Amino acid sequence: MKSLLYISILLLTACSLSAQQTIKGIVTDAGNGRPVDAAAVQIRKAGRQFPLTYTLTKADGTFTLSLHQTDDSLSVHVSLLGYKAVRQKITNGATLHIRLEPEVFTLKEVEIRPGRVYGRQDTINYDVSQFISPKDETIKDVLKKLPGVDVDDDGKISYNGKNISQFYVEGMDLTGGRYNQLTNNLQADAVKSVQVLENHQPIRALQKKLTTENIAINLKLKDNFRDRWMGTLEGGLGASPLLWEGTGNAIQISRNSQSAYIYKGNNRGNDVTDEQNVLTQTGAEKGTGPSIPSFLSQPSFSAPLKKERLLFNNVHSLSGNRVYKLDETTQLRLNANYLHDLTQQERGSVTHYYQAEDTATLAEQSSTHIRTDRAEVAMSLENNAESHYLTNDFNLSGNWERGTSRISGASLVNQRIRTPDMGIRNYLQNIRTRDRYTLELRSLLRYHNLPARILIDGDKQTLNLQQLYLDHSLAFLRKKRSLTRQYTVGITGDLNSIRNGTSLYFKPNYQWNLHKWNLTFHLPLVWTTFPAAGFSRLAANPFLYINYKFNYAWRFSIHANYNENYGNIADLYPAAYRTDHRHYRMNNGIMPVNRTQSYSLYGEYKNTVREFFATLSLNHNRRWSDRIFEQQIQDGQVALVSHRLSNHSSGWTVKGTLSKGLYDYGLKTSLTYHLGRSEAEQLSAGERLPYRYDFMQYEPKIIWTPVRSFSASYQATIHLGRSSIGTNTRLDPLLNIVRKLQLSYELFPIEINLSADHYHNDVSRGKAVNAFFADLSFRWRTGNWQFVAEATNLFNKRQYSYTQYSATESYTSWIDIRPREFRASVRYKF
Repeated sequence: MKSLLYISILLLTACSLSAQQTIKGIVTDAGNGRPVDAAAVQIRKAGRQFPLTYTLTKADGTFTLSLHQTDDSLSVHVSLLGYKAVRQKITNGATLHIRLEPEVFTLKEVEIRPGRVYGRQDTINYDVSQFISPKDETIKDVLKKLPGVDVDDDGKISYNGKNISQFYVEGMDLTGGRYNQLTNNLQADAVKSVQVLENHQPIRALQKKLTTENIAINLKLKDNFRDRWMGTLEGGLGASPLLWEGTGNAIQISRNSQSAYIYKGNNRGNDVTDEQNVLTQTGAEKGTGPSIPSFLSQPSFSAPLKKERLLFNNVHSLSGNRVYKLDETTQLRLNANYLHDLTQQERGSVTHYYQAEDTATLAEQSSTHIRTDRAEVAMSLENNAESHYLTNDFNLSGNWERGTSRISGASLVNQRIRTPDMGIRNYLQNIRTRDRYTLELRSLLRYHNLPARILIDGDKQTLNLQQLYLDHSLAFLRKKRSLTRQYTVGITGDLNSIRNGTSLYFKPNYQWNLHKWNLTFHLPLVWTTFPAAGFSRLAANPFLYINYKFNYAWRFSIHANYNENYGNIADLYPAAYRTDHRHYRMNNGIMPVNRTQSYSLYGEYKNTVREFFATLSLNHNRRWSDRIFEQQIQDGQVALVSHRLSNHSSGWTVKGTLSKGLYDYGLKTSLTYHLGRSEAEQLSAGERLPYRYDFMQYEPKIIWTPVRSFSASYQATIHLGRSSIGTNTRLDPLLNIVRKLQLSYELFPIEINLSADHYHNDVSRGKAVNAFFADLSFRWRTGNWQFVAEATNLFNKRQYSYTQYSATESYTSWIDIRPREFRASVRYKF
């Protein structure tokens, strides 16, 4: 009987399996052949209204359905808003290829079209074909037009007011966080869509265990641009004085390997050093550790102007990037970067130092030359599977900076500063998941040698600093229902040439995910000691974060935290040292203890159909420290002396963003606003001198492309700042306004581009400086060739003046800017 029963069960199972049918297919756009994402696929039986089963197509347009019956009356129905619905008979064993015809239709005088911005769960998709124009050279030009996305002057990308944490092309990070190398060089017409990934968790083993607030961007390329090389070659010459520029790049993108090789050089004020900056990695979270301590820094050139106006440079930048997908979960990335940069600047300033009893005024003029040579090689191996994660990042770097300044004031001073930095770093992270728990191991090793030197008229001071920093930790994570618990224990070591230190930490982390609610609570316990300095502290740093997602459009959050942190090993240096020809610093070997309370409220709204995005955040902080600096001025020398005295500071800010796209007008508008107050204190002549700074800033932007032959953009920065020092000094409010207008018109075959800038800066009460700049260029395209003729600074302005406030100081400066210049260039794109 048992044998008969087993045979019956086997026969029934076989019959059931034979009746099951797998239906596969792909859905594409009939017009351009592109895969159609998120189309609804249903299996229906003739005469029945409801489907037997259904699914949505994947990003590559494919779908798979399992059906437990076979019938000649079955058919597949495919539909998506903006396309005509399709019904097709099912052919047993064949892969279905369904082509959807685009459809524009009206319903009660409302036109319905496939949206250029659409969302799905935590992913926002932008159809690049709906934003691009023939004038857009690189993908950065398109990113600036996307509602909710902003690109600042340095190339840093933010979405809804928050900086992105990762940048991918076809799911891979080619540049290791230096995404300017791609956004500045990847051809705009090669990109099919831009994806914004909210709540992005890049580690697959933690995706269902730990939620994040990270934002990532992923670019998806058109099919005909994958697996082939594309690039640009450009050269140009100019006059006043002799100008030159050269650019070459070659980029290859596929789903299994990617490459980007880039050279850029010029002496026309184009700052290409931004492409060497890492824009996404942040602190120990990404394995870089705390900031590297230093004594000296090179003079910086800053003014409320475009960099191209004030930068006198001679630069060569070379980058090579290669990433290999070794298998479905493993990839190897190689990055190499080299920079050679010579910059020079002529400037002058009058600085007022406000003290308790009087005001000191110092004036000077300077001519500065800085040479930078920087090289870096990095290698990263990553295995990112659902059951385990392993990454090892190795980095070798060298940075040689030499600055020479000739300063005239009360006397003539020659200053030389050298700040070389040679470093090596290795970061290992290993995560293993089991049925009930997850283990994580992290290890960071970092060594830096910084033999800084300053020479003032033959008086030399050497400040050598060597540091070996390590951080090793082990974490245990377990998720049960809606609660995730993670416990981390670790040790850090700071072995250096000043004072060795170490710390032990225990970091419990709790996260509750309750449908619309997410609650995170941290309570790190950290014991830090520098035995030779007699410093030892145990700190508890609680952190609470509550997030409420009301629906797809609305999200609110609140956070509160208390943090105790300390200075770095440079604070333990016992002697006074120069930071430049005028300034001294005396830390007196005091390691400060800084305690901070901070609170914030945040609200966010997005509507992809209406292309409207908005954020608002309210922030407040209070800070206490057991160290205060006293400013001492004597004989034209300014000293900052550290004292072991308590002091406090506080501040609040209101920040927000608004962004709106108007489909029918080819228009994107946005507004960023920032208001705040900060209060602190400083010692002056043995007395506490409080100071306060109030400010508000607004940045409206408009990008308008009504027709393919014309585009316009407008951007303004309006900043109003006011400072008060002590009880009797009230500095005049300063209004600074920057307005930039760009117009582009195509009069076939010539494209005409005009840009105009207006700068308004208050110098003092009743006195303001207004400066106007204009640039004009003519562009001619024929096939893959492009010829450009341009003139910059048409009004030939040579100097610019401005006034700024800082703590208990104010300074009015003038700076040389680039004169009128002419340039012609030729570009070939392949």
